[in-house]
Amino acid sequence: MKTQFFKLLAITLLISSTSCKKEATIDYKYADSPKVLACDFEKTQLYNEAVYSFENDIAAFYDKQNKAVTRAYGQFTSNALNGRLKVEDIASEHSLDIAKALKTDASLWSVNGTNTTLNYSHPIVDCIVNNIKDNGLKTTFNALLSTNSMRPNLILTPLKNSSARLHSDGSLKTFVALEFYYSKLLNVDASQLKKPEPEPVKTNEKVDFNKTPRPEMKRDDAPAIQVNKDDHTGHDH
Repeated sequence: MKTQFFKLLAITLLISSTSCKKEATIDYKYADSPKVLACDFEKTQLYNEAVYSFENDIAAFYDKQNKAVTRAYGQFTSNALNGRLKVEDIASEHSLDIAKALKTDASLWSVNGTNTTLNYSHPIVDCIVNNIKDNGLKTTFNALLSTNSMRPNLILTPLKNSSARLHSDGSLKTFVALEFYYSKLLNVDASQLKKPEPEPVKTNEKVDFNKTPRPEMKRDDAPAIQVNKDDHTGHDH
């Protein structure tokens, strides 16, 4: 009996150890890519990997011929705004692995029934908002957050009309990746993925996250939000 017990214990420990190692291991394909966030976090490398994997996925899905990330952002935000976004059609297995790693940080997410969003009280949101380069978009973010009014349709419209700014702003692209992509991937199973291994995107689009993009022409359909300026410090969620 003792022999059987120790054999069973050894097998259990082995399975547990293997499972933990698999869950904790991420193959960092974009480790040499520029840092997207202006702040340092314990999981900065994971956030960085998440953004670049997200961009690879959407470029491979939305612009199969040219793999232009800027164009892909326009399509992605438009579909998210119109409720036509199906992340399981877009996501790679690598992004799903990243989503599972992000899920282990419960403080990063806010869960309301079946709806999961980014937790706007998490320090990463303060980092994102305080480092948005475009003053108009920064004011919009602060207004929505300070009044607890952050809704997809309110923030996606100006983002949809600013694809070039979005692609060149590490803060904005991190927000979009986490809020509209990974939050939807958290409970997706690998068997649901349509393209688990998309081809790597080779793009000539050079992005300098330290450079402020030139202002774009305003669109009539961008929401005009009149508010007092707020630096987002100490807002009550």
